[in-house]
Amino acid sequence: MIYLKLAGLKISDALLRTILYSCPNIKFLILDRSYGYSNIPIIEIAKYCLKLQHLSLNACGSLTDRCITEITRSCQKLRHLELGDCSIGNKAVEEIARNCTNLKYLSLERCKGISEEVMKKLNPKISVSKPLAKIEYPNYSDDENGFISMFSNYIRVPSESTGPE
Repeated sequence: MIYLKLAGLKISDALLRTILYSCPNIKFLILDRSYGYSNIPIIEIAKYCLKLQHLSLNACGSLTDRCITEITRSCQKLRHLELGDCSIGNKAVEEIARNCTNLKYLSLERCKGISEEVMKKLNPKISVSKPLAKIEYPNYSDDENGFISMFSNYIRVPSESTGPE
């Protein structure tokens, strides 16, 4: 087996470990939104899946910086890595930058603990889907630069609803 997709499924540690051990030729592993297992079988991906090229762990709650460190050190053929909506931080991205020399695509969408400084360490040839930037909302308070003055030309009140008050 070279392609395995277990997205959105509840999987036990024992089942995931057995699958990884039994399928050493896996090249594509997709565990998006799967749950029920600890970080131990994720770390074992590094031990059993040495031919891995595509790994998708979007929204996997058990993912840690240590998991990514182990995977990036062992899976030298990794070309596509998706870690969107995961609780990883700067250390994981630093390990990706250091160890994933063949990486072509990296998804970090909705990952909150990653700084711009660490993102700059990634190889510029990698196509990166970055974490969401902080959104700056304008101040709509009722002052001279606020909402009323910005949109006063667009606010229309029908004449019937206005009274002598």
